[in-house]
Amino acid sequence: MSLLPAFLTDSLDDVVFEGRNQAYGAYQLRQDYQQHLASAGGYTLLFGALLFLGAAGWSRLHPATVAPLTHPVIACPIIIPKEVVIEHPKVAPASPPPARPAVTHPAPSIPTEVAKDNVPQPHITPVTHTEIVDGATGPVVPGSVAVTDPSAVAGPGGDATTGPATAPASNEPFVVVEKMPEFAGGQAALLRYLQQHLRYPNSALAAGVGGKVFMSFVVGADGTISDVTILKGLGYGLEEEALRVVRQMPTWMPGYQSKHPVPVRFTLPITFSIQ
Repeated sequence: MSLLPAFLTDSLDDVVFEGRNQAYGAYQLRQDYQQHLASAGGYTLLFGALLFLGAAGWSRLHPATVAPLTHPVIACPIIIPKEVVIEHPKVAPASPPPARPAVTHPAPSIPTEVAKDNVPQPHITPVTHTEIVDGATGPVVPGSVAVTDPSAVAGPGGDATTGPATAPASNEPFVVVEKMPEFAGGQAALLRYLQQHLRYPNSALAAGVGGKVFMSFVVGADGTISDVTILKGLGYGLEEEALRVVRQMPTWMPGYQSKHPVPVRFTLPITFSIQ
């Protein structure tokens, strides 16, 4: 008789089913479990091997064929359009209007010179230098004053107006009279007035625009300024500035014809220059 306990020699199934009906079926199933597991694994491997071998044999006996490309390949040439050159018709520069022969009386030219380096900010820059020259063409000499004697200016008939004449018959403004109108205080006073009131427009300073602006106005029989117009402008606010200053001028000493005060049309070229 063995002295070892029964649970040390018997299997777990024997311990569980000890004293029970081992012929019922559960005990036998537990005893045959390993055999059934091995059989199922073997059958699975066999079925997988047969499936793989069958697929390989089928692909070997029936190789896949690729249909050739039947669509033709059409190469389209790239057409580069030629550059289209648009020729603009040349516009001949407009010829300047003919000079008015009657407007030959002396007119001070006031060039306003402003240094570019002194205008870093867009504020109104005062006039720093002003010159007076006559209406004739030619270089402007800084600081020079050249005024033609009004009594030697040719009148409408071509000769200088001298001697007594009859009183004017109408109120139409004259172009040349015996005594031309004059700014109160003379040419020097007119120069000072323009120096104090002319301002170089910021837009013209930024664009570097300069040149002459020709103004025309009527000095009435009472010395008042009226009918201020622009004969030639430069844009960029230069003619507007000249209009403003001329319209605000004080009363002039009127012109005289036959010892009577008469209205006279006056032309004033103002030169704006940046140096």
